[in-house]
Amino acid sequence: MENRQEGQAPVTLPAPTTAQIRAQVEAVVRHDPQVRALGIRSPNRQAWPERLDCAGRAFTLVWCESSLAARQALTERDGDTGVVLLTNLSSEMLGDDVVARLAKARLLTVEAWEMVREAFQARNIDPRISGKPWLAELLLEHSHRGPYPPVPGGLLDADTAWANLLDRLLGLPFARPDAEALLRWSIGDGALARFTSLPPATRSGIASWLSEAAGPAGSLVTACIDSGFGADALPLGLVAGVVFGTSWHLSELTAAAVRLEPFVGGRRIAADHGRAWAAAAAGALRPLDQATRRRLLERADSLLEQVHAGGFAVTSPILLAGFQARLRAFADELTRALPSLPDAAALQALESAAVRVAAHDQAADQRGRAEKVAMALRLVRWLVTARSAPQSFADGVLDYARDGAFVDLARRFLAGGDEMADLSAAYSSLAAAVRICRETQNERFANLLRNWNAAPAATWPVLPVERVLEEVVAPLAASAPVLLLVMDGMSHAVYRELLPDFMNTGWSELCPTEATEPASAVAMLPTVTTVSRASLLCGRPACGSQSTESKGFAEHAALRAVGKAGLPPILFHKGDLSEGGSLAPSVREAVGTPDRRIVAVVHNAIDDHLDGPEQLRQRWSLDDLHLLRPILHEARNAGRVVVLTADHGHLVEEATTQMAKADDGRWRAGTVPAAVGELTFSKGRTLSPSGENDIVLPWSETIRYCGRKNGYHGGASPQEVLVPLTVLSAGVFPDGWRLAPPVQPDWWEALPPPMPVAAAPARPGPQAPPARKRSTIQPSLFDMVPAQPATPAPASDWITRLLASPVYAAQKQLAGRGAPKDDDIRAILDALSQRGGKLSRVALAQRLGVAQVRLGSLVMAARRVLNVDQVQVLGVEDASGTVTLNRALLDTQFELKQ
Repeated sequence: MENRQEGQAPVTLPAPTTAQIRAQVEAVVRHDPQVRALGIRSPNRQAWPERLDCAGRAFTLVWCESSLAARQALTERDGDTGVVLLTNLSSEMLGDDVVARLAKARLLTVEAWEMVREAFQARNIDPRISGKPWLAELLLEHSHRGPYPPVPGGLLDADTAWANLLDRLLGLPFARPDAEALLRWSIGDGALARFTSLPPATRSGIASWLSEAAGPAGSLVTACIDSGFGADALPLGLVAGVVFGTSWHLSELTAAAVRLEPFVGGRRIAADHGRAWAAAAAGALRPLDQATRRRLLERADSLLEQVHAGGFAVTSPILLAGFQARLRAFADELTRALPSLPDAAALQALESAAVRVAAHDQAADQRGRAEKVAMALRLVRWLVTARSAPQSFADGVLDYARDGAFVDLARRFLAGGDEMADLSAAYSSLAAAVRICRETQNERFANLLRNWNAAPAATWPVLPVERVLEEVVAPLAASAPVLLLVMDGMSHAVYRELLPDFMNTGWSELCPTEATEPASAVAMLPTVTTVSRASLLCGRPACGSQSTESKGFAEHAALRAVGKAGLPPILFHKGDLSEGGSLAPSVREAVGTPDRRIVAVVHNAIDDHLDGPEQLRQRWSLDDLHLLRPILHEARNAGRVVVLTADHGHLVEEATTQMAKADDGRWRAGTVPAAVGELTFSKGRTLSPSGENDIVLPWSETIRYCGRKNGYHGGASPQEVLVPLTVLSAGVFPDGWRLAPPVQPDWWEALPPPMPVAAAPARPGPQAPPARKRSTIQPSLFDMVPAQPATPAPASDWITRLLASPVYAAQKQLAGRGAPKDDDIRAILDALSQRGGKLSRVALAQRLGVAQVRLGSLVMAARRVLNVDQVQVLGVEDASGTVTLNRALLDTQFELKQ
């Protein structure tokens, strides 16, 4: 039996909440903005506020237990303020005169879904949600944050309702968030607090919806949140990647999976669900800022130990502990490999360990450590590479430019070791092994240098520094304005580190049309600035200061001969370059004026660094070289080519010993005979800054004559004596010059295992292609590929059979004028097959003898012919740009199998 007073309405509905009253008022105001009074039924009085601000208006809330109270409230309404009568009386008990003054001339009954329908301007409610009154209450409660958008088609469907509710209630902007979105939300500020503050029934309803929407992985996330471990949901997902990884069936990991169950409310975790959780966690982690990632990864490492699975961290490509474990594994393999070189199995194990380090996410965040691993592996490859001793100084120079400079670049990266003691020790052992080999090379180089230095030749690609102006700068200036950029102290190794920056800003290397090798200039002896730079800038053996250099440069006959009247060659030193921290206007004007044919700039950052603190490991980039970018910008705008060189190089401090005392680091007067590691020089291009006729120069890297510094020069090692001599262009091609092919030793990249190709019996093929008549057609882009050395092709040569196949002929006909020449196809296939079917763009361009910027067009044309029906016989990996050859597909597509 209903409990009510006489004349009261039957109690069929609960008392309206403040949110419901607000929603009801707003619904009425939308239809009648000038409404003055509303009446809402309620079985009893609640602790409502006395006033509500709704839809830009104020409304007073009045509880009326009699018709008299209602009339009084309507009479006492204040100005524009509306009034909401809340009463347990029926319309009959209120009286017709009162009801007539209310909105819609009736008492309104609060029905939550009805008001939600009004709020969304919907005609119908999705049956999947209409039976959930708590969902309607939540939508009404949060309606004050702004109007809900009208629903298209008049139907408020479940997804629209949930999208609006989750966004306003929890800050989740999705109706059906996946596990990754849930994990991202879980680490947001206050997100979990908002969820846990909800009533239990509401939490349960939301968790049920999210679990259904986000699938099994999302269900594990919501279980974490429900169990009070929401803050660990993402780190736990990363741990699940180890527990349910490739070794998940092992007993240790099975036990670890059981230890994970309390974090998800005691439920058992299926392996595939755990892996999905791990994938979602990895996806949620990667876009985060580094500090947040680090915090979550450290927590994941702690949780991994908590479930006793730390021993399997190496399997994780994400966890910090996984990166450490992979580095430790690399250290172990390196330690094992060094004594056993050139054992192929040891080298392959080391390659695999390095690949696992590079594949870890932390290889990007801890780039320096990953780079050291890559450089260490390259040095090991170099150690096992067969080399013959150079028989001439020119051979020694080319060997260093093509090979030794890259060794020194890799050695620089290993300086300082690693934070892990075992890995540091392995690096030290590797450095010692490399140093032994290099010392042998250095001694051979110094003896060849002494013989050459007595009667130096000036033939490209080896030029004495004092011949650079006459042999390179002046002839170039006859075709295009030139900027001579002298990077004081720049070694070949530093240049190799800087070159990618030059290329990324639009500069390309040039070489003489007939040249194939990188060029070097040879410093004066001793390799010190006062001698070698003065000789470079005066164009003759000289010794002096900046004033000597400026005078000699301005008066150089070959430079003046190509200059214009009134615009002689001009040289800027360090003190001239800056004004107020920016490039000096005088320098900007000189470099930016193409009518001044020759401008020279001396940049001292590298040489200055050598005197700096030993603890500093400098990484060289254009951004580290103050004012160089604006200088290059002006040079580009003026259409200049840049001759980039140095006066001398340097070697980096690495376990040197002071043998004597001298003013400079690596040369001394010959008053005391040369000892072990030293050599006496007294003829030819020897010019002591202090007037001695005989000087002693160390060829050993272990010797210095001054206090410890970052680096030294003055001696006879190739690092100090040889400097890069390169011509850079941003689109200008002087007469007799072309784009240079890249330089990179074979050991810089791994040799992949041979491609598995099904054995096929040999069948007769053409012995040799017929001689072709000289074409009178204008050369195409693909003529840029130099002719490869001719080698007789045996009958079983698969490339010859390919070129003779009917399918190949049909493909070339389809390609039309865009088809490459057969020699180009042969060169590409031969280069790739020799390296296991995979080469980087740089390595492939070098093997083909073309500039890297030309390679893309050549490969694209080859793919038109080789990729029959778009089958990827010749592929290009999107991320790395690596060019790949699939021999098995090629044999199938061109019907080469017997």
